[in-house]
Amino acid sequence: MLEKKVSIIVPLYNVEKYIAQCIESILNQHFKNFELIIINDGSSDSSVDIVQQYVKKDTRIILINQENSGVSATRNNGLRRATGKYVVFIDADDFVAPDFLDYMLELSDQYDSDFCFSQNAFTKIDEEQIESDDIHTLSSDQAIALLLSPRVIVGCWNKIYRRSFLVENDLHFSTSLFYGEGLNFITRVADKANSICVGDRKVYYYRRNNETSATTSFNIEKMRNGETALDRIRQEIDSDSQEIRDMFCLHKALFSLGAITRILNNRVKKLYKSDYLRWRKMLRENTRKISFSKNVSIYRKVMLWGGIMPFFNGAA
Repeated sequence: MLEKKVSIIVPLYNVEKYIAQCIESILNQHFKNFELIIINDGSSDSSVDIVQQYVKKDTRIILINQENSGVSATRNNGLRRATGKYVVFIDADDFVAPDFLDYMLELSDQYDSDFCFSQNAFTKIDEEQIESDDIHTLSSDQAIALLLSPRVIVGCWNKIYRRSFLVENDLHFSTSLFYGEGLNFITRVADKANSICVGDRKVYYYRRNNETSATTSFNIEKMRNGETALDRIRQEIDSDSQEIRDMFCLHKALFSLGAITRILNNRVKKLYKSDYLRWRKMLRENTRKISFSKNVSIYRKVMLWGGIMPFFNGAA
């Protein structure tokens, strides 16, 4: 039990509406040997007041205050303070099932893995649990391709990391990235890991309807930074299988389609014309590259070509 201590790192920034549910879900874990490190990244709402009430009640909760530095620096601060054998990240506007830590540790124990994750998460109200679980190992190439694919929701959460592995390989979040930083981190982790285990059970509740989340609000600088994050991934990972190349092109195509759709929906095409044209070109080029790939489903190909057709017809 003592050897399996888990450090739970939660970045905190203006989430007064959600933080109590997040903390309660962690305190209700079946597995009790954890430290909860909450890093306040300069919140201006009542988030800190809420956390302080929990700190008074449970000595496992550690509140760290810092000047606003961004989510990457915040998570890195948490990593520096962590003392557990394992590390997990939970976003403050999400919450976890009571067996979250149990399941993450089960994945790690099954194959003595440095890095483990579930392919699935709860994303809707009253969503059902999977009927059967398939726990197995992946090679670095397989894991990177899977993390780049649409099969897994992007993020550093819903995963467990052996802390000594992160330290030995100097794996941390890039402070120059504030959109796509999670994908950059997990692909580098997968690239370095000797053993990677994946399962299917849903133990993490990912909140899609938080309007203040970086993944739902539109900001052109976030989109540009997301493009930088993707380019950085291609430069930094050592693996280069055909499946990784195909999934990288698919990810860039989907990112481009999402970016130009947001620009059109927000009616700012003229304002960000150079970005719009660059992403439109990126969409076309990457869709062409995967048109005959066996690693990309027909559904994805049809969806992407359907997104491109209006450009040929002059409708966008």
